[in-house]
Amino acid sequence: MLCPKCHASEVEARDHEQRLKTVGGVMLGSAGVAAGAVGGAAAGASTGAAIGTLAGPLGIITCATIGTFVGAISAGVTGGFLGRRVGHKAGTVVDKNVFFDYKCLQCGHRFNAA
Repeated sequence: MLCPKCHASEVEARDHEQRLKTVGGVMLGSAGVAAGAVGGAAAGASTGAAIGTLAGPLGIITCATIGTFVGAISAGVTGGFLGRRVGHKAGTVVDKNVFFDYKCLQCGHRFNAA
């Protein structure tokens, strides 16, 4: 591998993948938790209210409240897990296609392989 600018052979490979995986995982994982919690809370509340109708008004309130928490937690965990996995993949794609992979040790030029 030669530097395209100065044609020196002293070139080092750069690796951003781990940092981008972490950042992508945190960002999309957080978004997944938030989206899952909101959607899960709504679904849990409606399911809990439907189950609670058998016990009357107090049953509706109690079961809807419990359903809200259960739905938010379960869907939030699932959303966070899926968001983290997608974030890892996105970080890898960004590393391969956006950031320069090599740096010339002579002139400091950064470049991708041809």
